[in-house]
Amino acid sequence: MKLARNANTRANAGRILCFAVFIGICLTSSYNTIIGLQCLVNAIAVLGLVLVSGYTRQIHLGQAAFIGLGAYTSGILMTKAGMDFWPTIIISILVSMAAGVLLGIPTLRMREGPYLAMVTQIFGEIIYVLLLNMEEITGGSFGMTGFASPEIAGHVFRTKKELLLITAVFFVLCFFVAMRITKSKYGRFFLSIRESQDAALSVGINTTKYKLTAFAICSGFGGLAGVFYTQCYGYLSPEQFRWSISLNLISMAIIGGIGSLEGGVIGAIVLTFLPEVLRGFSAQWRMITYGVLVILVLAFLPDGVISLIGKKPSEITRMLKERTELLFTDERAKRKKALKIRG
Repeated sequence: MKLARNANTRANAGRILCFAVFIGICLTSSYNTIIGLQCLVNAIAVLGLVLVSGYTRQIHLGQAAFIGLGAYTSGILMTKAGMDFWPTIIISILVSMAAGVLLGIPTLRMREGPYLAMVTQIFGEIIYVLLLNMEEITGGSFGMTGFASPEIAGHVFRTKKELLLITAVFFVLCFFVAMRITKSKYGRFFLSIRESQDAALSVGINTTKYKLTAFAICSGFGGLAGVFYTQCYGYLSPEQFRWSISLNLISMAIIGGIGSLEGGVIGAIVLTFLPEVLRGFSAQWRMITYGVLVILVLAFLPDGVISLIGKKPSEITRMLKERTELLFTDERAKRKKALKIRG
């Protein structure tokens, strides 16, 4: 027990140190601050995806729709109703969670397969069409601007660096909540559904209930990410929430390590910074390089970038060698050769 407590303490200390370094880098310039804000917004949304897709194995391709719902709910309340920033957080989360529950009730009763992926993708396009056509409320293709800034005790947080620190606080809260969920009975039930839904049903677990719970939490995280998306960009347009954004978010979770909260965060940071690192390339070469890097990670690191953390160089070399052999070795020829040797 004491060893486990010490290990948790070291792990938490490592998380705090890495996060402090990340925030320090983001504060070095205005450009890094904006990219850091985008990383945190994406990371909040990806934490929800890890709970749904990583812990219950339900492929979710509509997280951008819930980010859009949260963003537009917050934006409309501030611009049309004159509401302050802080109350819109709670309302945006509740609206996104309610939409997630309404969408999940019929969809999550289906067996494992592509159903949720298809429905969430279609839902994303429905939200896009609604945002585009409800011009009187959303501004349609003209978009929305003029959002109120966060304010505490008379101090208005107008600068991006101040906004980064506020977003960082909410990200830490989200990470803590997600971590507590994964370590609770809900996390254990989520994992049992991931490993075998039939086995979970056989021991009396209401799989639909817990899949719906994970989906609702994921939607709430998306709504919260949308609130800070509004503050980060200062402008909302339906085009910002197409389903391709959802594809980027699920890619972040997979690249980082979809079975791990830390992996999802790493993936969000890496894939948000990567296009900026490749900014010197032409548009075509940037996309090609981006795609090749993603494919290489998927091929050689199936458990994500997080699988490299804590390993020695020799262990990483051995792991990559084994993966290369698995990818490029003809198993039938290998078995035939083994049989001849035995003969």
